[in-house]
Amino acid sequence: MYILPLIWVFTYKLDKDSFVIKYKARLVVRGDLQVSQFKDTYAATLAARVFKALMAIAAYFNLDIYQFDAINAFCNALIDELIYVRYPDGFQVPGSCLKLLKALYGMPRSALL
Repeated sequence: MYILPLIWVFTYKLDKDSFVIKYKARLVVRGDLQVSQFKDTYAATLAARVFKALMAIAAYFNLDIYQFDAINAFCNALIDELIYVRYPDGFQVPGSCLKLLKALYGMPRSALL
């Protein structure tokens, strides 16, 4: 069993004058180091043809259309395999590691889950 490292990815949002207006920190798993277990990683997305057909049907029947966005969708999916990760920088506990319960960014199967 290999213990995967975690890394912090920082993003800075700037205004038009290049002043920082927002800081964002994301905890990411080094999924490229994960040993492949030959599990499915394909995550289906809506094809453009299907989307256009749905919009045409909605327009024809004068239906209301709403758009939704899944905020932090990757961080809410439960994992169906056993994965251990190291503590991220700033949270070291000597001689121990963490058991990952939910999907994080960087894992190959996160989009599918």
